[in-house]
Amino acid sequence: MKLTITPYRWLYLFIFIHIMVWTLVPFCVRFSLPMDALEGTIWGRSLAWGYDKNPFLNGWLTEIAVWLGGHSDWVIYLFSQLSVGICFFCVWQLGKRIVPPLYALLAVLLLEGVQYYNIHSIDFNDNTLELGLWSLTILYFYLALRIGETRQWLFTGIFASLSMMTKYYSIVLLLPMLVFLIVHQRKSFLQKSFYWGLGIFILMMIPHIIWLFCHDFITLNYAVNRVAADATWWNHIRFPLGFTYQQFVAFAPALVLFSALLIGNRPCFIRPKPLVNSFDKLFLLYVGLGPFFLTLLLSFITGMRLRAGWGQPLLSLWSLLLLIWLMPTITAPRFYRFILVYVVVFSLAVFGYCNALIKAELPSSANFPGKNIASDLTTSWHEKFHAPLAFVAGPRWLAGNIAFYSKDKPKVFIDWNKKVSPWIDEAALKNKGAIFVWDLTEDGQTSRKEVVKRFPQLLQSENLHFAWMRNKNMKPFKVIVAFLPPENDSSVHAS
Repeated sequence: MKLTITPYRWLYLFIFIHIMVWTLVPFCVRFSLPMDALEGTIWGRSLAWGYDKNPFLNGWLTEIAVWLGGHSDWVIYLFSQLSVGICFFCVWQLGKRIVPPLYALLAVLLLEGVQYYNIHSIDFNDNTLELGLWSLTILYFYLALRIGETRQWLFTGIFASLSMMTKYYSIVLLLPMLVFLIVHQRKSFLQKSFYWGLGIFILMMIPHIIWLFCHDFITLNYAVNRVAADATWWNHIRFPLGFTYQQFVAFAPALVLFSALLIGNRPCFIRPKPLVNSFDKLFLLYVGLGPFFLTLLLSFITGMRLRAGWGQPLLSLWSLLLLIWLMPTITAPRFYRFILVYVVVFSLAVFGYCNALIKAELPSSANFPGKNIASDLTTSWHEKFHAPLAFVAGPRWLAGNIAFYSKDKPKVFIDWNKKVSPWIDEAALKNKGAIFVWDLTEDGQTSRKEVVKRFPQLLQSENLHFAWMRNKNMKPFKVIVAFLPPENDSSVHAS
């Protein structure tokens, strides 16, 4: 049976369904934003050229999402899926320039089997944002090499710089790109357009570099501490092996989808002359597998700890590489069988995610009573004082929930630490007052004593209990709350 489809129509339908489903599902089943997305709301409320854990782009885009959506979460979830959608579209655009459009479509559809592009993409963080930015960088780098116009090199520089301003880990993509130029495309260094791209890449990072010098390189120090591990020879082996295992487990469902293309009476694989030229194969090897192997090499040499989530942008071209190297014969029965398996995998991912949250028996960020805490404490503040709530101070997760869901949209004094919250003016905080919160842990009790010494004007604290959402049998979340009254507020009275 001859297969006659229009790949681009399937692509747009698929991207639309993916974005709609994975935007609405978390919005409907979660009661609180994921942890990293919530952290982005803290940063975005005080725009800067950098933050304690990451450069600036994640925080800035999250603030735009908050501005568009107000106190609703759905725009933040939408931003996550737009990044995934951009990744899918770029894989399609790159793929159809290398293989027939049908294979480019299948390369995109296979990615739906990878958890990084569905369940894990719900959290709008640096890794999710890199999905779109890495794919844009790769696509325009390819176009720059093939076409060589200034416009393509400028876009390559812009997206490469934005990738770095999202997460320094992007260096593992940029280094293989550089090596590819040196080994296979040295003529690019003779083109003026290349230096326009390089110039805008450097220019866009200068504000962040200056910011780093002014803030004791806090972001770089965090990155170094994040990968630090005990200096044992075993770490040089177990971290690369563990990371490799994690990425292949993540990619395994895509292999299940791929197997649907191999079932049938006709031979499974195309055996005629290669459909992909050597340049394209080399390009995909460098940018598709280079970042992965460079990550393993760095860990093998230094013994640095690797995080599974770093693989999120690494796998974007694996499905295209799989199709190019195996090149299965696509018949109508195989294609529609593949679509059937795809629908099953897609549905299982949605059902599994919803079921895990709805029937959760352990506390999780999805069932955190952040909205209730924010509402109750904001109401208490207004009952006590004749001023809007301008600041909330405390642990990043707890204080961030209060700040995001409070109608007053206060700024967060993270861990009462000026170094990680440089936007806080303590004089202004004391003048306008603040809510101080601790969770009832040993660390919370210790930090409470230290903070009370720093802010002796704090009113008497109280212990509050908030039930987790859905499962009321779980132990309530316990919070210590103390109010720092605004200066010159005549309504102040002890709680």
